[in-house]
Amino acid sequence: MLRHGLRVTTVLVTAVATTVLSWSAGRWWLSSGHAPVQVGWLVGVLLVAMAAVLLYAGRPMWRMRRGRGHVEPLVAARLLGLAQASALTGAIAGGVYLGLALVLVPDIGFAGRGIMALKLGFAALGAALIAVAGMLVQRWCRIDRDDEDEDDEASEQRSGG
Repeated sequence: MLRHGLRVTTVLVTAVATTVLSWSAGRWWLSSGHAPVQVGWLVGVLLVAMAAVLLYAGRPMWRMRRGRGHVEPLVAARLLGLAQASALTGAIAGGVYLGLALVLVPDIGFAGRGIMALKLGFAALGAALIAVAGMLVQRWCRIDRDDEDEDDEASEQRSGG
C-alpha cells in the first residue's frame, strides 16, 4: 500500500504510457503480417462486473464514513490494497486494450476490424471503470486528519489521559 495514497496523475500516466506502448507493439505486430489480437465481448462484460464487485466490496467503508457501521482496521487495510492494485491494473489493462483498438482504427472497414476495434474499446472502457472504482474505494478508505484527531481524543478520554 502506498503511504499517501495512489494519485490520479499516477494512474493517468500509467494508462497513457501503456496505451502508447500497446499502440506501438500493435502497429509492429500488424505490419509484420500477423492478424490483429482477438478479443470477445465477454472481456468487457467481465471487466465491468469486476468494477461493480470492487464497489460492492468497498461499500462497508462508504457506510463507515457516513457513520453507519464499523470496519475492522485489517479489513480496511485490505480493501485499500485491493483498491490501489485495482486502479493500477485497470489503468494498465485499459491502456493495452485502447492501444490495440487505436491500431485498428485506420483499417476500420477492412476484414471485420471495425467490430474488433469496438470490442477492444469496450474492454478498455471496462478496464477504465475498474481504475475509477479503485480510486473511489481508495478515497472511501481515507482517514481525514480531523477524524484521526477525534479518535485520539476519544482514546485518551477512555484511558484517563
